[in-house]
Amino acid sequence: MIKKLNSLTVLFIITVVMVLLMLITIQRPSNTSDDEGLLFPELYGQLNGVDTIKIKSSQDEFTLYKEGEDWFIKERWSFFADFNLVKRALVDLSEAKILERKTDKPEQLAVLSLEGMEQGGESIHINLLQGEEVVAGLVLGRERELGQTGGERQFYVRRAGEERAWLAEGYLNINPLMLNWIKSEVINIARERIAQVNIIQPNGSTATIISLGQKDKFGTPEDRDETVFKYAQLGYDIAGSLFQLKMEDVQPASDFSRGESEIVTAEFLTFDGLKIITETSFDSEDGYYYSTIRAESSVLGDAPKDIQALNVLKTADQVQEEITVLNKQFDSWVYRFGGFVGTNLMRSEADMVTQSGKAIPMPADVTGFGS
Repeated sequence: MIKKLNSLTVLFIITVVMVLLMLITIQRPSNTSDDEGLLFPELYGQLNGVDTIKIKSSQDEFTLYKEGEDWFIKERWSFFADFNLVKRALVDLSEAKILERKTDKPEQLAVLSLEGMEQGGESIHINLLQGEEVVAGLVLGRERELGQTGGERQFYVRRAGEERAWLAEGYLNINPLMLNWIKSEVINIARERIAQVNIIQPNGSTATIISLGQKDKFGTPEDRDETVFKYAQLGYDIAGSLFQLKMEDVQPASDFSRGESEIVTAEFLTFDGLKIITETSFDSEDGYYYSTIRAESSVLGDAPKDIQALNVLKTADQVQEEITVLNKQFDSWVYRFGGFVGTNLMRSEADMVTQSGKAIPMPADVTGFGS
């Protein structure tokens, strides 16, 4: 005998059916429209005029602004934003394509993560401005899961000021966190340009490595190619400290105090006359290394022929221009680095090299049974 379903079970089944029908209704294309084309048809031609980007989400709110050719983050002491990241985001927004028209009912937007933030929504609001005029505004909702690992993806979106939701395709991975827009690369000096590195401790003792005149070959002035580093690539790593050097965070020098931490100075001298000086201290409380950086000119002899043949060295005029640009960038900032970078900027000679004749000897054989 079939038992009758109780009223609660019937209500549950009806609720599930209604939710499924709502999801199907929201996510299927409208029968009354074959909308297609760019999400912002005029935006690509307006990109050169965009000078402000405002990003707001439940996680963060910040403003990127343009001065000259550079972008800055207003709420992060107007520090440099990553130009390539900003450029990529603008182009991606201009190239986003409409795939399908979706719901325009406010009560259904939460399913697509397109409800307002005041309702606890997870959407990201992006506004592009030229001066005070909004050029384009987007509410970016959740991604439609397709199971793909690369290429263009699909997102539910709304244009600012509209209730209509759309399914759009493109590279719309707009990061909602301010720190992820910071220009993290501090400096990029090719390892092949480095002629000498001096690391000077507070007591004046100095550890020095030099180029051996060949690509990626380094040693000490005393032992040269017979130098025995603590590990095989240590000389290579120290000489390459300034190659694509990336920080973890930044702060104004005026707000920073090293306390009683000792400062270690590292000098990186290039074959073509550039000197980069870092002053680094370790904060035992937070476990990070903090550095200030400046650029100067130096004078060395002619570079070895093998180094010249690499075509990485700059002219004297190019080096002077580089110094000006770098000091403008470094001025007034303290950079925070992690352990690998910070340790190499502070290494003493004892932490850098060992001597091949210093192996610990085996104890003498006193048993009389040795071979």
